[in-house]
Amino acid sequence: MSLITLNFQSHALVAPATITVLLPPLFFDINDSRSYDEIYKPIKKLKTLFLFHGACADSSSWLHGSNIQRYAAEHNLAVVLPSVANSFYANLEHGSAYWTFISEELPRYVRSVLPLSDKREDNFVAGLSMGGYGALKLGLNKPDQFAAAISLSGVVDIVAAFKNPIHPIFSIEDYFGSFEKLEKSYNDLFTQIKILKNQDVSIPRLYLACGTEDFLYEMNIKFRDFLIDNSIDFTFEEGPGIHDWGFWDKYIQRGLDWLER
Repeated sequence: MSLITLNFQSHALVAPATITVLLPPLFFDINDSRSYDEIYKPIKKLKTLFLFHGACADSSSWLHGSNIQRYAAEHNLAVVLPSVANSFYANLEHGSAYWTFISEELPRYVRSVLPLSDKREDNFVAGLSMGGYGALKLGLNKPDQFAAAISLSGVVDIVAAFKNPIHPIFSIEDYFGSFEKLEKSYNDLFTQIKILKNQDVSIPRLYLACGTEDFLYEMNIKFRDFLIDNSIDFTFEEGPGIHDWGFWDKYIQRGLDWLER
């Protein structure tokens, strides 16, 4: 894989943004007799996975904690990894417009500078923990742009998460203003599912996985049951595991395999 770091001035964030991109390798050996023009000819636009990190992390966590470079190469996927601090992929009440960044600016920017497809069937989003929530939120709010969304140990009930935050920095007032505003907004996955059910749209395929010893397991079971009750097409997997890379590395591989079914 080619690993690229891109720094650019983000209009949405009103600040510089740094993203990491993985591009599939070009396959040739040392005895390849083709000319460089033939080896490096323009390639077909690539299928793309937007891959989101969890809280207290950044895009590099996926590179250090998992074998995502190998898995992406095996599936011939480009991978776009943004860094969004502890934003919960939201336009913060008191802070930066991270939702606008990841949902509007980022896809357009990367496609303007790299050979990435803009076709719905070629675009997927995945993440872990906070990033699992972000992946589902992006897929469900942009169903015309993403064919599938993958959540690993996702914070799938954002209201419950902010009623019992894991750290004082996660203040409902600073992030979403109030619980009333949050529960009625695009930020709540339960609300967004109900909205999509009443629209004539194709909902992205959903894949969820969570460890049975994960502190977010019950939350994920609640969301799983909600999807069943609303007749949403999804795949749910569980297995032994806590909230760590031992689980996420295994299940991102399973999630990428699932994309090709």
